[in-house]
Amino acid sequence: MIMKALSTPAPDKEFGRLLRQWRRMSDIKQSRLADILGVTQATVSRWENGTQRPAPLQYDLIHQMMTRKRNFRLDHAIKRLVTHSSQRVHLIEDRSHRLLCASHARAHEWQRDCTELLGTSLWRFATQEIATAEKSLHDMGWHEDQADHLTFETSRRDGAPMRIVDSFILWERFFLSDGTAVRLTTGYDQAPNHI
Repeated sequence: MIMKALSTPAPDKEFGRLLRQWRRMSDIKQSRLADILGVTQATVSRWENGTQRPAPLQYDLIHQMMTRKRNFRLDHAIKRLVTHSSQRVHLIEDRSHRLLCASHARAHEWQRDCTELLGTSLWRFATQEIATAEKSLHDMGWHEDQADHLTFETSRRDGAPMRIVDSFILWERFFLSDGTAVRLTTGYDQAPNHI
């Protein structure tokens, strides 16, 4: 039996030029774009130089980012609404789980100053139920925009590594103006019936 190698997409210098131009106009560093797309900075550099082409899923994400109108005012409004919410809510980057902002109610639950957690991954604090829900996202098509919310039950934890008082968690996925996929995480004492 003869095995045929899978063909890789041919390099595209024009795409690379447009990507570099968009990234610079949008003031997004290669390393930031690489982080958003789950690749290395060297990979983004190869795309821009036209020596390599993104995989179809990455290409689609880049295309969405390049054609989406940036609205920094909306981004700031979202962060302000999260920060001042009376609910236990926080906003993270969808893939890295890095904290972007949290409400005062969430900080009270966590019993810590959230500024020390900003920019760091919250993954190390996940309960077993959160880890299981995270694994289910692939099958739901979460990262392919086939699903944008998930509600699940989780266990409470009163001690280390972080206090969690939620009985139910709602995840909602959307994009910031720079193309970053984010996850709004809201905690409930009872199963939400409005979703």
